[in-house]
Formats: sequence, C-alpha cells, structure tokens
Amino acid sequence: MSKGGWFGFRFRIHLLFWVVIGLSVATGHFLEVFTLFVIVLIHEFGHVAMAKELGWKVTEVQLLPFGGVATMEDAYATDPLDEIVIALAGPFLNVVMMALSYLFWFAGIWTEDWAQFFLVSNATIAAFNLLPIWPLDGGRILQALLCWLMPYRRAAILSILGSTLLAGIMLGLSIIDMKINVLVIGSYLLAVNIQAFLRFPYQFFRFLMEKYVRQPAEEYAVQALSVRPDETVLEVSHKLRRGSAHLFYVQGTGLLGEEQLLHALLFEQKHDTSVGQLV
Repeated sequence: MSKGGWFGFRFRIHLLFWVVIGLSVATGHFLEVFTLFVIVLIHEFGHVAMAKELGWKVTEVQLLPFGGVATMEDAYATDPLDEIVIALAGPFLNVVMMALSYLFWFAGIWTEDWAQFFLVSNATIAAFNLLPIWPLDGGRILQALLCWLMPYRRAAILSILGSTLLAGIMLGLSIIDMKINVLVIGSYLLAVNIQAFLRFPYQFFRFLMEKYVRQPAEEYAVQALSVRPDETVLEVSHKLRRGSAHLFYVQGTGLLGEEQLLHALLFEQKHDTSVGQLV
C-alpha cells in the first residue's frame, strides 16, 4: 500500500492497482484504464468535499483495482440526511463529467468515440455505485433511509444483511456467466459485508459513544419515547435513533434523559439494570 497525507487525510493506493496499470500498459489500454481511475478519484473527492462542507472528518481515501472508497468519522450518529447528501455527491460529479463529455464533443475538442467512452464510463461508475449494497453509495443511502424509519441498530443490521444477500447474488450470477470482473467485485463486497456483520457490535458501540459525546441540545431534535420500567438499559439503547436525542418516559416512574442512559451503559456497566432503577 502507498500512503500519504493529503488535506488532513491519508491517500492509499492498493498494490493490485499497480498490477492493473501494468497489465493496461502491456495490452495497450493504458489511457483508457488511467482515465477510469481518474474518474473514480474525482467521484471519491466529491464525497470528500461534501463531507468536509458538512463538518465530517475524512480519515482516508483508498484507490482500489476496481474503484475507490472514502473513509469518514462522524458517520454513525449524525443526521441521516447528511449521509444521503454525501453519498450522492460522488454520482453527481459523474453526471457533471457526462455533461462535459458532450460539450467537449460538441465543441470539437474530443472525438465522438472518446466522448462516448468518457460518457459511458461515468454512467457505469455512477450506476454501479448506486447499487443498494454496503459500502457503495446506494447502500449508504438505503441505510440512511432505514434510519429515518426505525432505530439505528435495526436499520444497520437490515442494511448489512440485505447487502450480504445482494452481494451473494452478484457473486453467483458472475460464476454462472463467467464474468471475472463481476466475480472479483462480488467477492470483495460479500467479504466486506460479512466483516461488517461480524464487527457490528463494535460499530454499535461507536454509535453510542458518538451520541454521548455530542451535545444533544445543540445538534439534535429531541424525540420522546415511552418504555417499560422493567426494560434493561441495553434493551432501551437498541431503540436509539440516528440524528435524534431522546427523552424516555419510563411508564409509571418518570423521565430519563438519553445522556443518563448512555452514561449508565457505557461507563457504569449497568447493561442489565432496569431503566426504572435509573429514574
């Protein structure tokens, strides 16, 4: 892996990327392959620019043999709308580049064949990234939409399970049709989603920590939830939603703030304590 610090985040190039570049040179397709990776890079920097505009911290941009990925902090407890806007920023730049390819052809700067190659490449990259598979842009959008409808934990698990199923279908179809490129991408996406499922307890802990660290009164709209007094602290934490602060009405007992609940869970180890005892 190649590493470097660009604009406050790391830029990494996967070793297999250089293998692809070498093969493209050997087969006489260097310009086409290089152009594809430039398009991918511009796509990823669209995500980076929008994330920075919204105050998110970008930690890394990695260039893979078949695409790229931008890694960001503040991606768990923030408003789902922010996630959607950031996810759409990459495909939006692909649409802009599609328009530019037509303009360059119309102005006589590019040949029709090259303009068509550039347009089709951007359309393909945008369409692929909008597939509802985590961690592609479409998968992030789907998870953000689910977070509007249900608690974060349920939304994230459903998103990962659905992405695992779709990645498995992609892998199976690639084996049937003997599509090597789709086989590689499907295998990668399936592995990433299996890993995400196995690591979800850590991801949920990150979500809880981010909610605790933030200042709910300043950043979140407050949502009231009614819970039974015999429900445990851990069970109630599963009802927390992304982008909202919570005020719990413990039936027949009183009110419980989100910060108090999270402190009991994260720092007092009261996972199995009933919320009625915290009021």
